[in-house]
Amino acid sequence: MAPVVDSHLHIWSDNVEKYPRTEVPYPGSAELLLEYMEEAGVDHSVFVLSLHYQYDNRFIVDTLEKYEGKFAGIGVIDPRGAAAAVELERLVGETKVRGVRLRGPIEEDVFCQPECEPLWSKAQELGAPLCILCKPEQVAALDVMIEKYPETNVVIDHFAMIAVADGIDSAPFRSLMGLARFPNVYLKVSGMYYWADRYPFPQGQQHLKAAYEAFGPQRLMWGSDWPHVLFGNGYVRCINFVRRDLEWLSEDDKEHILGGTAYRLFWD
Repeated sequence: MAPVVDSHLHIWSDNVEKYPRTEVPYPGSAELLLEYMEEAGVDHSVFVLSLHYQYDNRFIVDTLEKYEGKFAGIGVIDPRGAAAAVELERLVGETKVRGVRLRGPIEEDVFCQPECEPLWSKAQELGAPLCILCKPEQVAALDVMIEKYPETNVVIDHFAMIAVADGIDSAPFRSLMGLARFPNVYLKVSGMYYWADRYPFPQGQQHLKAAYEAFGPQRLMWGSDWPHVLFGNGYVRCINFVRRDLEWLSEDDKEHILGGTAYRLFWD
């Protein structure tokens, strides 16, 4: 069986002298995360650098070294210009960071703009995944960039925050599903308390079924958004949503979504 992998979460250190950051509302150490992972039967996790560190990747770099093989890491860099390509190559070549995240809501002035093309080109060259946080209205710009760099591995966070109230026929959701034509585009089944209805997400499951039909289970991956999920529907319930509540999935489908897809992308 494939390992169980949490494809999306954040961590931060209590040592703010060594790893300066903005204030966080609750604990989020790797050691605390490991306790939750053990309880939920999760084998590996993928760190996405928290916005509290801006572009400082040192904490996740050091944590990846400390727990070698247990975690994978997605950093964040300034995405503009040739310097972004140089920094991506350095991170991937010199540390255990696997790829980087682009943050559309935070860097919307440059999101998928020409000044970011060196980064996209280098990511394609290195096989380094780009994890994408974007707003619904930014999906069209993302489509344009993927068209230019179709071999870049792209992983879209939180279903692009497209609200279920807009329905599966909304223009942003149709655009999102249209990205299935690119074989290197993946979707995270994550952050449903941001964009879906209440657990067990009866409306959200309609969107998941549409994504399943478009992308297939080999390009869907479960992510918890820990520690924020602790104030949503809880960590164990979050993974049990896939294990128990998505009754329309086969056991083979669940194996892909709960770890097989993410392990192939971030570890193989």
